[in-house]
Amino acid sequence: MSESQPKPVFIYGTLCALPLLAWVLTGDASSISAVSKLIRPATIYGYVRYSVKGCDYPAVIKHEPPSFVEGYLLTLESTAQRKKLDDFEGEAYKLESVAVTLLDAEGSNPEQKETIEADIYLWAGNVDTLTFSPWELNDFERERLGDWLDLFEGMELVGGDE
Repeated sequence: MSESQPKPVFIYGTLCALPLLAWVLTGDASSISAVSKLIRPATIYGYVRYSVKGCDYPAVIKHEPPSFVEGYLLTLESTAQRKKLDDFEGEAYKLESVAVTLLDAEGSNPEQKETIEADIYLWAGNVDTLTFSPWELNDFERERLGDWLDLFEGMELVGGDE
């Protein structure tokens, strides 16, 4: 991994909606094919994902095994993309290193478990703001993704020169 290619990131929430990830990284929500090649199904163990009260996005916090969170390992192409992610995630999250178990295209783990160290945006807010109810990507995509994309239309995150 060179200086121009930052550490991979495990994503688990709204950014798993590919149009939103495309908007964050490219400024164009229709650039799904450009971001599809950057992700791979993955799981982290010893964490749990909850809804945040009054918000459309989730929080991941450490939790006793056998809890786990499914998402994607995102391999970024540049530090500019990483800066865009950092800007999107904001101060409600803190970066930590995590062991990510890669899955195959069907989302299962073959006999050989491939684990990669990646960063994750862990919840840095007050635990009292969590609902302790699971957050579901399908619900977000069905009920709120369109509103998010409408909100961000015409805007672009600044990440510096590619």
